[in-house]
Amino acid sequence: MGTLFKSELMSRCQLYLPPEAAYNCVAELGELGLAQFVDLNPDVSAFQRQFVGEVKRCEEMERKLRYVETEIVKEKIVIAEESEGNIPAPAPREIVELEASLTTIENNLREVNTNYVALRKNHLELSELKNMLKKTEVFLSENQLNLQELDENTRLLDDPSEREKELEEQNYSSMKFNLTGGVIDRARLLAFERMLWRVSMGNVFLKVADIDEQMEDPSTGDILYKAVFIIFFQGEALRSRVKKICEGFHAAVYPCPDSGVERREMMCGVDTRLSDLSTVLTQTTEHRHRLLVAAAASLRSSYVKVRKMKAVYHVLNMFSQRDGGRVLIGEAWLPTSDIPDIRAAVNTGAQTAGATIPPTIEKVPTTEEHPTFNRTNKYTAGFQSLIDAYGVNTYREVNPSVYTIATFPFLFAVMFGDAGHGVIMLVAALWMIIKEKSLETKRDISEIFNIFFGGRYIIFLMSVFSIYTGLIYNDVFSKSVNIFGSHWSSRNLTFTASENSPLMLASP
Repeated sequence: MGTLFKSELMSRCQLYLPPEAAYNCVAELGELGLAQFVDLNPDVSAFQRQFVGEVKRCEEMERKLRYVETEIVKEKIVIAEESEGNIPAPAPREIVELEASLTTIENNLREVNTNYVALRKNHLELSELKNMLKKTEVFLSENQLNLQELDENTRLLDDPSEREKELEEQNYSSMKFNLTGGVIDRARLLAFERMLWRVSMGNVFLKVADIDEQMEDPSTGDILYKAVFIIFFQGEALRSRVKKICEGFHAAVYPCPDSGVERREMMCGVDTRLSDLSTVLTQTTEHRHRLLVAAAASLRSSYVKVRKMKAVYHVLNMFSQRDGGRVLIGEAWLPTSDIPDIRAAVNTGAQTAGATIPPTIEKVPTTEEHPTFNRTNKYTAGFQSLIDAYGVNTYREVNPSVYTIATFPFLFAVMFGDAGHGVIMLVAALWMIIKEKSLETKRDISEIFNIFFGGRYIIFLMSVFSIYTGLIYNDVFSKSVNIFGSHWSSRNLTFTASENSPLMLASP
């Protein structure tokens, strides 16, 4: 029987399990955590094993869970944490239900995301069209005003509408200008302008205005900085060239009516469509949020179930079949003192599965080197991990972690030796010890925190010894503090010295 000073006695055993109860039996052994299985099919590749199909199904479910988790993290929704020990491995009949549930959640999310991205893309295009119409209206209005101011033959008593029509006919009909408007990324604007100038040989007029409204990419959510451009040119030859340049620079070209009345009518229609689209986007966002909140409530439990299921099938792939598949045989190293508990767990799994043939566990004599199993608890686990980091002791060798419980914290304190900093360490260690049940589920949020939490009892002892040595050293927060006073006295040290009888050191 193992003690604190030596590893446990181990036995190699054969397990004879009926196929209908093998899953439940291995699941019960996994909850105990006292078996180290031996692969009986070392020459068989992973793709040729019996339960490879079930392992692939588990990996597919893990992929779906990762996708759902990514969407939940994007929305900054809190995921409910659950302890692995409270969630058993799902029964084989529950696998189909879990797989169907995850497939439904993934399909719903993908459908909602596709629709949401399409709606946002449509909203972006309408926003760009609105800004383009607005900037075009401002520019053309200013252009018409300048023409009116510069026209010496302007008659003040004329009808303004007739004058506007004459100006439009003068600008667009007689001169036969073609107008192309659109939106382009600001980063491409300089190259876009240079290309237009070179291709047209300076025969185009380009007007640019930045869009002040903040826009986001429908797919990634990144902020977009765009600008409205208006191109004036003459002739059909330049029209095709301008169109190809716009396509090459990924500029969005939108229809822009020549008449101001048509532009204003189009702007009213765009505003109405934007208002309706905003309402649909709000409802879609709320529906997506409800789906993600419902998925977040069971995400961790689904992760635990799938991973336990995958681990069970991974172990079953180490078993070999006998008698035409009527029995599964596996081998494992078991602690000798725990064999009765392991046998009871296997029988419980067989009863849960409703097997008619009871499972059997038999010891197998072997001359192989036995594995080392040091039984630990939450207090000694940290010290054992510290020793295992340097090397695992051989089978039945003296376990040095017992001595490390006393020597490691004390030697650290001899080096550290500060009472003030030791108090800070003590408070941190006590907090992790007192709150260990609630912190156990959150220990994986950071690798550093996981290390500190696993060694909380080591930190506790190091802090206690540091306070002790710090008081001996009279060192608090790196400041010397005379707490106990000094017993050195100079009352018995009386001597006289002069030039005739100087003070000299003499040997005794």
